[in-house]
Amino acid sequence: MTLEAGFLVTWVIFLMVFLIYLSFYLYDRCVLFQDAYAICFRGSIQKEINPADYINSHIEEQFGTKYFGVGKVDTDIEQSGAEVHVYAGCVVKVPFHNFLTLAGRSEWMIETEAKAQIINPTKIIRMSRMIERGSEIGSKIF
Repeated sequence: MTLEAGFLVTWVIFLMVFLIYLSFYLYDRCVLFQDAYAICFRGSIQKEINPADYINSHIEEQFGTKYFGVGKVDTDIEQSGAEVHVYAGCVVKVPFHNFLTLAGRSEWMIETEAKAQIINPTKIIRMSRMIERGSEIGSKIF
């Protein structure tokens, strides 16, 4: 009975550690996408400065050091026409990579892309109000 309990306790501890590392991975993946989209959106609604310049100046404080088991978050910004794209990626370090990863891999890779249209909210609101006023005037005439 002691021998079986030794195997069982070892496997239970191994599974608990695996679940903890898997939850770190999922947390990092969700927060990475959230941060990428948040900085992308904030850059897209800037009126005074170029969205890419805004993103470049605020990207470090957005991503910060809130990730578990990740060394550094690599980012890339691309602005094309009326859209801005933010690419982000990081590597989650795995302690027992022979057991927890595919063959030949020693880490879990996380990559994400966020994109947002460059808009001017004030201009959209004013145009909407103009259209609304125009439809009210048109309905009074007819």
